[in-house]
Amino acid sequence: MRHLDPSILPSGAAGAQAQAQVGTEVIRRLAAQRDLERFFELAAAEAARVLHADGAALIERDGPSHLRYRFFQGLPEDYRRLAAGYRFEISDGTAGQALRCGEPVFTADYPASDHAMPDFVRCGLRANLIVPVGPLDDRRGVIAVAWFERAPAHEPDAEQLAVVAMVADLMYWALHRQHLEHSLQQQARHDPLTGLPNRRYLLGQLDTMLRQQSPQAPLAVAWLDLDGFKPVNDLHGHEQGDAVLGMFAERLRGAVRENDFVARLGGDEFAAVFAEVHGEQELHALLDRLSERLNRPYRLRSGIAVECPASIGAAWAGAASLDAEALLRDSDRAMYLAKGRHRPGQAAWRVFAVPPPRLGADAHAELPGQLELHYQPVFDLDRRRVVRLESLARLRRDAQLLAPAEFLGQLDRRQHRQLLHGVLDASLHQLAQWELQGMGGLCVSVNVEPHSLGEPDLAQRVAERLQRHGLHPSRLTLEILERGELLSREAALRQLTLLRAMGVRLAIDDLGAGHSSLLRLRSLPIDEIKLDQAFVRDIARNLQDIAFVRSVRELAHGLHVELVAEGAENAEILEILRALGIRQVQGWGVARAVPARELPQLLARLRHWRPVRVGSALALAYTWHLNLDSHILGLLHNAPEHLRAFRPGEALPADLDLALRELPAARDLYRQQRVLLADMARHHDLDLRLPMRRYRQLGERVRELLALAARMGPDPA
Repeated sequence: MRHLDPSILPSGAAGAQAQAQVGTEVIRRLAAQRDLERFFELAAAEAARVLHADGAALIERDGPSHLRYRFFQGLPEDYRRLAAGYRFEISDGTAGQALRCGEPVFTADYPASDHAMPDFVRCGLRANLIVPVGPLDDRRGVIAVAWFERAPAHEPDAEQLAVVAMVADLMYWALHRQHLEHSLQQQARHDPLTGLPNRRYLLGQLDTMLRQQSPQAPLAVAWLDLDGFKPVNDLHGHEQGDAVLGMFAERLRGAVRENDFVARLGGDEFAAVFAEVHGEQELHALLDRLSERLNRPYRLRSGIAVECPASIGAAWAGAASLDAEALLRDSDRAMYLAKGRHRPGQAAWRVFAVPPPRLGADAHAELPGQLELHYQPVFDLDRRRVVRLESLARLRRDAQLLAPAEFLGQLDRRQHRQLLHGVLDASLHQLAQWELQGMGGLCVSVNVEPHSLGEPDLAQRVAERLQRHGLHPSRLTLEILERGELLSREAALRQLTLLRAMGVRLAIDDLGAGHSSLLRLRSLPIDEIKLDQAFVRDIARNLQDIAFVRSVRELAHGLHVELVAEGAENAEILEILRALGIRQVQGWGVARAVPARELPQLLARLRHWRPVRVGSALALAYTWHLNLDSHILGLLHNAPEHLRAFRPGEALPADLDLALRELPAARDLYRQQRVLLADMARHHDLDLRLPMRRYRQLGERVRELLALAARMGPDPA
């Protein structure tokens, strides 16, 4: 290995002229390159060409104590794979030797060198020339010229060395220029106090991220503001205030994920961009983590701890129709809502929901009135809580408020479409507003005409609206009206499948009012059946409807879907539905539909709801007897050994006994049933088909008498 003196020039005028000519050509070729990366590659190639070497690389300083390969030109594949990202200490190898001595170092037999690195020996490196890049006080790295096929016949002469040294100088100035450009960009794009990107850089980055976001996992933006920061500046000075901002920036960096983006907007305001958010639950978890990390006290150098919790407002990017400025503006609005609800010592966050688009914007499809929404609860009788709210459209025309039955027949197909999307937008907007007001956990349902399922973009439009309002799909139920064969069409099934896959709940509305078939119900991807109110509202008088409602309950159970009974208009009907085991109901017996402004009071009242025992003795007796007979007949078919024999003097169940006291014929038939049942219990190992038939006939006759009594007049009780 030899240290070469780059100042030695070839002797004589001819040598000097040849060197000047080669140098001029090199400078001309390299100066034509404006792209710096391409310049570095050509400069390395030029160094290798002058020395008749196999290739060359730029090895750049990486911090104060390391070197790393930046690129390589014309090197073998093994060497390239090794050098890609290769990092080593600045004192190692022949590169370290050249940097220490400050001169070019030529190694004619690299494997035999004391400074050889084993990794490169294994890759076949025979010889190399290392030339430092940059003056002594600003070394930027080295050019490494390498021979692999065979070692060079002689060491580089002064002319060759001078050309390579000149290439190294050109590389240095290119690196210096690149560093200056990067520094200026950093200063232009970053906040000097915290080192975070500034507002200008954030807006450019956010625009790029908006174009690249996934519809399945859109981005969200959070605006953060330090509460109580001004008193820190006023009481402890700006130097201490700057220290708090620096600590806040570090906490913010540590609280977000690797692919998220944080920035300082100015003053004590910051922003975080969550690159991918898979639904409302994940966004809430991210905001909770920010709150937890940013809520801790800040300890000043004087030892004093100060409280500067962050108020946080977030906004969804949604369908990418918003630009970066609009997203920041929306998150800023949500932040002020959070600040208004802030409690001392705790961080607060809110998610912004955009207002729905103005209805009637399409001049060719104006609705015949102004749309208003009322909300009626679906109520769980067992858990005594609101399950969700059905959005019910109303049209205000002059001084009248029209129900759907009064205006739906006047709408054409385009107006029906406008109505659906108007109700959907307004409902989701209202749900998001309730969330901001602290009424979290509510869900809504929206009615959908079957022909709307023919819209090829229905699922996409629903997804965009959910994302825009920052709501998880499970918060929305679409109630599809059961009409004819429309639900069996391929286009409708495709939209239903897409909606269900998104997480939107699907319900078949008004079951029994159309022409349902069990085969079609079985094939639909639904979560819920809503029983038409025609089978519920008169159930206390038309007791035969009890058997139908019970059969629908069994159907829902078999399909593994929920059942909601509409038309629960009074306490009497509620009692019958409870006796049938139907948990979820909707109707005036629980609550009427109310405007959004009245909903908080309604929910407060329903939190104290209690059942009222004013039910019909006849209807409850019919229900109890139907349930009992079904259970016993099931045992007779499947496990007669588990039957229990009734004792002759055993009292009748209270509800049934009360009704049968006024119906001696029915009471007598029921006693015959009990005697027959006791006999079957004792002889369960015999053929029970005939007594079972007799038992069933007696039960049907009991219920016929109960139903007749209910139709004939006031309840005997």
